[in-house]
Amino acid sequence: MLTKRHRHPTRPGTECHRDPGPAAGPLARPVGALGLALALGVSACSSSVAPTTPTAGSSTGSAASTSSAGTAGKAAGTTTAPTGTPTSTPTGSAGAGSAGRTVSIVVAGDILLHPGLTRQAAADAKAEPAGAAHGLNFRPLLKAAQPYVSDADLAFCNMETPLAPPGGPYSGYPVFSVPQEILPALKDTGFDACTTASNHAMDQGAKGIDRMLGAMDAIGLKHAGTARTAQEAGQLTTFDVKGVKVALLAYGYGLNGFQLPKDQPWAVNLIDIPKMLADAKAARAAGARIVAVAVHGGDEYVQSPNAQQRAVAKALAESGDVDLIYGHHVHVLQPVDRIGDVWVAYGMANMVSTQHLLAKLSMTQAEAMARFTFTEQPDGRFRATAAEVRPGAMSFMTETLRYVDLPTLLADPKLPAARRAAYQALYDRSVKALLALGADQKGLTVVRP
Repeated sequence: MLTKRHRHPTRPGTECHRDPGPAAGPLARPVGALGLALALGVSACSSSVAPTTPTAGSSTGSAASTSSAGTAGKAAGTTTAPTGTPTSTPTGSAGAGSAGRTVSIVVAGDILLHPGLTRQAAADAKAEPAGAAHGLNFRPLLKAAQPYVSDADLAFCNMETPLAPPGGPYSGYPVFSVPQEILPALKDTGFDACTTASNHAMDQGAKGIDRMLGAMDAIGLKHAGTARTAQEAGQLTTFDVKGVKVALLAYGYGLNGFQLPKDQPWAVNLIDIPKMLADAKAARAAGARIVAVAVHGGDEYVQSPNAQQRAVAKALAESGDVDLIYGHHVHVLQPVDRIGDVWVAYGMANMVSTQHLLAKLSMTQAEAMARFTFTEQPDGRFRATAAEVRPGAMSFMTETLRYVDLPTLLADPKLPAARRAAYQALYDRSVKALLALGADQKGLTVVRP
């Protein structure tokens, strides 16, 4: 297990897409029993419904972990690390030469467990039983992300779907209930917290929220966006990094037609700009030097941010109380932009899923993680002084299902030509989407092989 340097926790749309069989592609080969099973019953994540009426409630969680910054891809305890050369020169918004403290934050997209990924985890458990529980091992799925994620001071993912009871039963679209065994794999990969405000947050009702947050608490993985009690809804999710307090807030656009319980209107944070601004101001007043906001919204499979996404980003960025905005839900990459000193990653796509099995959803295969470094300025404020994106992908359905770190894979001189061409195309697609708003001219770097 890779760990972050000097980490010492202080305390614990409406369409259903199904595919009739394995997809052909640039790496097609006979699929076999596991591949056929993966192909059956795979579905898309969610419904595209109008935003529901916003409800009060803020993020959850408590104290956190302390770590020190390192060079991207080179965490303590690792033997090898992905390296990358940026395609442009970073231009910090202010104080890039300051000798103040720095805090690095990595953000990733949706953890979207379709049944095919659970079947892959079952196969991996047989091959690597030491890391398995209830016959499942998700660590191999995420292994390629571990060096980059674990090296950051903080790393956040989005847990799209609620958890099943230990051992199941499990279900996929449209009402998800997924294995709890994904959580220790995320923790071991280096994630410190996962946001939980999504359109699937109420798939298993209030009991599902209780089960999710209880399981996350049990392994020390923090959470933001849903709550079990009104008191918890009023608490901030915060982290202490080298004496710097960081807050994480999270909000979703709706609940796929489900309603919040009348006596629990605070159970899921929904997008409401005035409430979001108030929460950010409260986080700052509570001592947060860096405030990150995760937004689960946008139009599925559309690579341009919609009006709501842009309005939210503009309001938050111009408030003076928010330092980083990033999004998920749309399952495809959307552009990165900078509004003043605030970086906005509109859509990080999926981190893991099998949506790309369907030819019409092949665009969901390309994805990315992003890393933002904040530096303390002479006036005591923290400003983003470096921003980078690292393209990734889900492996082709004709291969063993894995998260693929594209800079590392494409840097391998032994990579077969056909495989190189297929993954290079995904890398190029990712870069085009991420830079669609000219972020490379505003200081964003893209990690390349």
